Formats: sequence, structure tokens, C-alpha cells
Amino acid sequence: MASSETRSATARALRDEARALLADTGLFALLQDRFGEPTVIGSAGYDLMVWRDLDIDLAIDADLWRDWMAFGGDLAAQLESVGLALHTAHYTNAYVDFHPMGGGLHWSLGFRDFSGNPWSVGIWGWDPFDYAVRQARDFSLRTDLNGCDRDLILRLKTEARERDNYFGVKVTSWDIYQFCIAKAGDSLQALEKWKARQ
Repeated sequence: MASSETRSATARALRDEARALLADTGLFALLQDRFGEPTVIGSAGYDLMVWRDLDIDLAIDADLWRDWMAFGGDLAAQLESVGLALHTAHYTNAYVDFHPMGGGLHWSLGFRDFSGNPWSVGIWGWDPFDYAVRQARDFSLRTDLNGCDRDLILRLKTEARERDNYFGVKVTSWDIYQFCIAKAGDSLQALEKWKARQ
């Protein structure tokens, strides 16, 4: 099992990679130019990364779904312009059938960075009012996470990812965050029992 120092170093390295990726690919600037100020949320935003995954939120009017769909070509072209290739791209209009996260426009991207490392990037466009509400909730979550045992979160996330058919199936990052905020235990077994009682 990795040490606390190793987990911390990995999180720092991934955070730095994520920042460089958004800048060096031009993705952040492209989003900003087309739709307004993007916000990095999730593990990259909370500095709790254990794998190469980025989540980005923006405020976008629901009736811009055609522009959002066409934007997939622009995303691919942007990556190609810097020497990268978009490997996978999945478009979702969650206003047609609501996603568990709510109604919004989504792009899920998969590609390799300049060092050949695979990245997953999720970009959500929310109705501006909904986006403001989500930003307030995210600020509250960040505040709560600041009072948590950071290494415990990193350890549980790492252990969950190492188990087959476990992360995203039995537990999610959200579960781990809430479990640690509640100070309900220090193991995945305890997390499962705590989650079953919620």
C-alpha cells in the first residue's frame, strides 16, 4: 500500500498535470472564448486527484444545445492543432432525459496528453441559474473538505479505484467525501456500512 507521502506527491503531480493540460491544449481558453468562464470542479478543483480525470462546469443556456453539439468538432480541432487526437467523445443533452446529476449539456472526452497519459474530461453546461446554485454548493463542499483528513480521502479513493468493478459501482468520490466529512470511519468497509444506513 502506498504511503501518505506517496499519495500526497501523486495528488500534487496530477494537479500540476491537470493545470498544464488545460493551458497547453488550449481547452480552457477555448471554453472561455465560446461560452464564458469555466470552473474546474471535482477532484482537480479540490486538489484530491488520484487519477487523470477532469470535471469542468460552465453556465450555458439550454437552448444552445445545437451550438454545444457542434462544439464537439471544435474540441477535436483544438486538440489536433496542438498535436493531440481526440479518442472518444460522447455528447449528452440531459434536458431530453434528465441525467442523475440533473438537466444540462455534457461532453465526455477521452484523449492522451503529450506524454501519452490517458485523460478523461467531463464538461457540463448548466442553465445559468442552476449553475449559480451548483457553484454555491461546490463552495460549501470545498469548505467542508478543508476540515477533513486529506490523506484519508486520497487513501480511500486510491483503494476504491484498485478494486475491480467497485469504484463508481459500490462507492463514488461523492460517497467518500460525505463519509469523511461526517467522520464516520476510516475504511471502505466502514464506508459501505455507513452508506447503507443513509
